Amino acid sequence: MPLLPWPHGTWNGGPPARSANAALSVWGRLRLVALAVVLLPAVSLVAVRAGGIDDDWLPGLVLAAVAGGLVALVTWRISAQVSSYVEELERSRREFRLALTRLGQALEASDDRRTLLEVVLESTQAILGADHAVFFADARTHLVAKLARGATDAPESRLAHGKGLAGWVASHDEPARWPPGPAAPAPPEPDAATALAVPLQAGGRLFGVIGLYGRARPFSAEDLATISDFARQAQTSIDRTFAHEEARRLSITDGLTGLWNRRHLDLRCSEELDRAARFGEEFALVMCDIDDFTEVNNRHGHQAGDAVLVEVSNRLSASTRQVDLVARYGGEEFLLLLPRTGRAGALEVAEKVRAAVTDQPVCTDAGPVALSISLGVACHPEHGTTVAALTGAADAALYRAKRSGKNQVRVAEPATHPPTDSEES
Repeated sequence: MPLLPWPHGTWNGGPPARSANAALSVWGRLRLVALAVVLLPAVSLVAVRAGGIDDDWLPGLVLAAVAGGLVALVTWRISAQVSSYVEELERSRREFRLALTRLGQALEASDDRRTLLEVVLESTQAILGADHAVFFADARTHLVAKLARGATDAPESRLAHGKGLAGWVASHDEPARWPPGPAAPAPPEPDAATALAVPLQAGGRLFGVIGLYGRARPFSAEDLATISDFARQAQTSIDRTFAHEEARRLSITDGLTGLWNRRHLDLRCSEELDRAARFGEEFALVMCDIDDFTEVNNRHGHQAGDAVLVEVSNRLSASTRQVDLVARYGGEEFLLLLPRTGRAGALEVAEKVRAAVTDQPVCTDAGPVALSISLGVACHPEHGTTVAALTGAADAALYRAKRSGKNQVRVAEPATHPPTDSEES
């Protein structure tokens, strides 16, 4: 067993930067023992003679030899203990490196960016035994404290680029430590006599800074290198979260207009229906269709038609609340989901949308294009109690508006019969 056992499961700055080759070799220990056997008996004999224990030098020499042998044995044991201790430190270091690799692999499997950052912050703090750990998100001209462990400052605190240690790291995009680094920590960084900070990249640009603050002894250059290596592993995982989010966004949005697509619309309508059934709330659907859109394509070209669809999408979004959902239903048709909205409120929104589309022509490369739009309104539970029944009622109201001369709003007919099995499905 080592003389000073290494505390497994903790890391307080890492083992010394030396390998097992630096441990005391067997030959080195033999030389220590030989030195003890030669020198210590002589020293002991001198001590015996000086003390006047016995005029006969032979017994004193024997006594000195015995003492020297005992000291040599102790020397051998101590050197063996030290060698074992250094080897144990090196083994712990190898295990630590393997643990980093395993943790990096685990991070690569995560698609939740916040959870990933929490793991990174917790791990880096534990690795170096820091008192405080903070993740600062980059906001172009400044950093914003988003996550903290052990720190007492309020979240969302700002730190300008170039200010403090983390700000210096953000502006120079390179790791640093204090002391003897380029800058001491500055508020809102935790007040600490020692600190280090490393940048995190995502998508080829600065994503944020990890800062570690406070410890009994200063952070070393090896500490900085270790956390920098760890940050590079984490960057791969962060890039994966952005790729995952982009893939998910593309799967539920319309590629041309950026509005929600039918897939997301159906999900949100089902959720709103469940909420309405549970709490007795109203909600409404508004079906919108650009009048004579085929003529727009034929007269001005499909590029102009695409520009019209994009601009109409923008006007629909600008005319509705943040809680409302605007989706491209198909072709030139759009559907508005209006939570907690009754008949009167839905009619008001529909008229606002109609005016927004028709009052100003759409500017395209082929010239201005004047538009009109027809809309149909259906409300829960007045016009149906299922998603299929409500969308069908809104669609029927829309086509009544078309048949009545277009560029107008119509409300669905009240439901006169209970929903059928096909409607409920």
